[in-house]
Amino acid sequence: MADGDVSVHALGEELCPTDGEGEKYIEKCVQDLEGAPGSARGEVSEEMPDCVVSPTETQAPDGGWGWMCVFGCFIVSILGAGMDRTFGVIYLILIDMFGSSAKLTGGILSVFSACRLCLGPVSSSLANLFTARKVVISGGLLSSLGLILSAFPPNIYYLFFTFGLVAGFGAALCGTPSIVIVGQYFHKKRALANSIATVGAGIGSLILPPFLTYLVYLFDYSGQMLIMGAIMLNQVVSGALYRPLAPRRNHDRQVRSTTKSAVKEHNEFEENIIFVEKCMDDSQIIDITTADNLEVKQTFTERKTSSAVRGSTECHKLRPDTFPESIQQEKCSQTFGNPVKRSTVVRRNAVLHELRAYGNLLKDARFLTFGLNWTCLGMGPPTGLMFLGAIAEEHGVPRSQSPFLYSILSIFDIAARIMVALLCDRTWLRWRRHHVYNMGFVVLGVVLCIVPEGRTFLQFSACASFIGMFQGTIMSLSYTVIADVLGPEMLKHTYGLSVLFYSVGTLLAPSTAGLLKDEYGTYRYPFYFAGWWCFAGAGFFLLNTYLNRKTKAKREKETLRN
Repeated sequence: MADGDVSVHALGEELCPTDGEGEKYIEKCVQDLEGAPGSARGEVSEEMPDCVVSPTETQAPDGGWGWMCVFGCFIVSILGAGMDRTFGVIYLILIDMFGSSAKLTGGILSVFSACRLCLGPVSSSLANLFTARKVVISGGLLSSLGLILSAFPPNIYYLFFTFGLVAGFGAALCGTPSIVIVGQYFHKKRALANSIATVGAGIGSLILPPFLTYLVYLFDYSGQMLIMGAIMLNQVVSGALYRPLAPRRNHDRQVRSTTKSAVKEHNEFEENIIFVEKCMDDSQIIDITTADNLEVKQTFTERKTSSAVRGSTECHKLRPDTFPESIQQEKCSQTFGNPVKRSTVVRRNAVLHELRAYGNLLKDARFLTFGLNWTCLGMGPPTGLMFLGAIAEEHGVPRSQSPFLYSILSIFDIAARIMVALLCDRTWLRWRRHHVYNMGFVVLGVVLCIVPEGRTFLQFSACASFIGMFQGTIMSLSYTVIADVLGPEMLKHTYGLSVLFYSVGTLLAPSTAGLLKDEYGTYRYPFYFAGWWCFAGAGFFLLNTYLNRKTKAKREKETLRN
């Protein structure tokens, strides 16, 4: 029960405890609670997961072991996001192996990216229930299994299951919890930590394309996938680094809350147990003291009943024997003392809390516009990445040189992320970084529309450098902008649901762009398609900025009015 919100329930007659007898009953319940496993002061019980604790009760250390979590996220980004962003190299190999259409081959990336991102809310909720460490370790094992199974495909449809679903689900279990735990460990240095953690995607795009090409040259496609499956096991090591952040628990508040739940289940009381130290006449004021020694003055009005009752000022004692026997024994001993039952109730309530939080976000117009911005982000840049090597080869660039376009793109991607990390936490730019984020969409859209005009390796290299620069700016700021726009306390929900919106774009974009190539016989139109979606994303973010300012002005007006 919140401080200052104390009420007395009339259960036929006023209940007024006398000296010490009410406390004896509560002490018994408290002793049962403290005797339960995992409820000692300072101990984090496995039956009481982190999601039970409010985010405001967790302090971000802004350093310490958090940098090890950043390193783990860095490795996950290299392997997960890097594999996603270098699919263009595998795309050309699969086209040669199976002679399939661009739409069908691009669909493999659609499924992989959609699973990796669409299951973001699921992986985020699993991390809240079972900790990020366990979820990421499981994801690393699944990613490795998916790539190993993809080494010997009988046909291209087989890869939709092994590479798309299995490896994609494993990448989902690794990606979102990694970003969330970095956000929980950092507050003042969040932009720096996120930039370092996500720069791994750029590193992966830098080293994986030539590395994959080299593996294919030495061991063919099957050997390449087997080796990559073994390398994916490094995500298991990364997950082991994600030590849960210790919450700051108010032990007394926890005891009161649990005691309240026991009494509430018997429908006798809906609030915390109240200790009434002094009972006076019906028209006088009494002092009510809660478990945390809060004194509240409340006036008893005269009851419109019989004269016998009206003339009575006798207060009945709040003794243990006035409560049902089941409250004293069954609820205090069995419910609190049984770790299995307590764990079931806690996990069920945690799941309901997660669903309620996601439902509230979907009703928020500010979040919806930001989510549509991320959908456009998923429709645009991934299309350009997948077909960059293909359009260069179409315009006469040798296939042996096309993987280096991804490396050039990645170098500028990394440089942009480092620049953002160094500048966007500065005071003079902190409140303008959302403008930088939106300008990145506009410039990236222009560059994607210019790519089809390239004819030489140098021209495509210049386009790749600009794509990497502005894509790195957008992706590095995206996690920080989420916290700025919707608040860091909701990051674990907003990020997971934003990734769901992003995954819708990545699911539709490769297949749709591949269909355009099949219809028109050129990769020109997929790049126009990608650029248009970048412009649309900038428009949705402008609308989001307008709604944020409107909401802020409304809150300030209400504050002044009060």
